[in-house]
Order: sequence, then structure tokens, then C-alpha cells
Amino acid sequence: MRLEQISEHTWYLPPDDQKDRPMLGYVAGENFSLAIDGGFSPDQVEGFYKELKAANLPKPDFTALTHWHWDHTLGLPAVSGLVIAEARTNELLREERKRLESPAYEKRLRKSYIFVDEEFPHVPIPTIRTGEIEFRDHLTLYMGNVTTELFYVEAPHTPDSTLIYIPEDKVLFLGDASLSSFETGRMDREKMNAFLETVRGLDCDIVLLGHEGLLSKEDFLYYNGF
Repeated sequence: MRLEQISEHTWYLPPDDQKDRPMLGYVAGENFSLAIDGGFSPDQVEGFYKELKAANLPKPDFTALTHWHWDHTLGLPAVSGLVIAEARTNELLREERKRLESPAYEKRLRKSYIFVDEEFPHVPIPTIRTGEIEFRDHLTLYMGNVTTELFYVEAPHTPDSTLIYIPEDKVLFLGDASLSSFETGRMDREKMNAFLETVRGLDCDIVLLGHEGLLSKEDFLYYNGF
């Protein structure tokens, strides 16, 4: 996978469907830089950083999370700088860290989600890292020549979805928020419609989905019946 620039301040590493690795984002400001999501494993993070170096971009000063799921957070022990997490995400990460203290739980996880076992063959799943910077509902980062807004939104996939919006570039990172429920596999149409209304109300041209990559806002809303 190659790093792709999508606007003046924003890049992304496309998702890898073969390994169930999500896309990773990057925002470059004059004062500091921000990565979006922590990757499935240290190996994914290392590959991401190699791409940043090739593009003459520094390692991120901060990494912001869209939600707690393993494929977006098990690479966090390898990320540079500080991790930013919404309070709900941090709480869910702490709960999962506690569960992973049980070898039986880790064994069940590896069996039920084979990509975890493929990312960490013959080695333990790393201790889950939580965000050193925690916010509730909304956080604005003034990065010098660009602004990044992080905000909680109710969405069908998980109860801790955070959207990441770069208004100057009209770019919106959705994570996995538009997918069906992780717990039940079902789509809650009421939550989905409210979520789509939120997206429609934002002044963005491009949306980035965790496992689908880049779409225009218009196409994203159309494909979802809006």
C-alpha cells in the first residue's frame, strides 16, 4: 500500500482487505502532525511510517482514534507521540485490556477473529494502550495552518464512534461508523439515518471509511440511500 495525498494537508494509507487492516490517515500542520487510527499491529504502523518518511513527512506527534476495535488499536504500542481518545473509547479499551489478561479470552479471540492470529503469530497480543489525552464529546486541534475537529457521534457500528473533520480541506474521516453493529451484525436504521444526517450537514467533499477507503460525500450518501 502506498501513501496517497488527498488534499493540501491530508494523506491516507489505503486499507488492506487481505489482512483486514483499516486505512490510516495523516494531517500535516505547521505546528504538529496528527495520525488517524493506531493500526492493527506494530507491523502496519511501521509500514505506515516508512511511507511517511518516503514522502518527507515526520512521524505524527499525536494519533487520534475513531473507535476501540482491535484492528484500529492493537498497533498503538508502536505509535509515535501521544494517543488521543474520546472518553467512551478509552473506557472500552480499558475493559478490553482487562479481558485480555485471561489466556482463555485471548484464545477465543484468536479463534473467532483469525486476522488477529495472523497479525500476531506465535507471539502474545500486545498490552492495549489507552489514550494519554482524553476528551469528552468534542475536541478542536489548532495545528497552525489547519484545524482538525474530533467529535463523538452516535452511529450503528459501535457506541464510541469519533469522526475526524478537517474543515479547511473539506475532508471527513468516518472510521467504521457506518457499518452494521459489531455486536449483533444488524443495521440500526434509526441510528444510521441520524448518522447520515450528521454527515450531510458537514461541509466536506471527501469521506474516508476505515475499510472502504475514499469516496466523495455525494457517493457515500447515495450508496446509503440518502
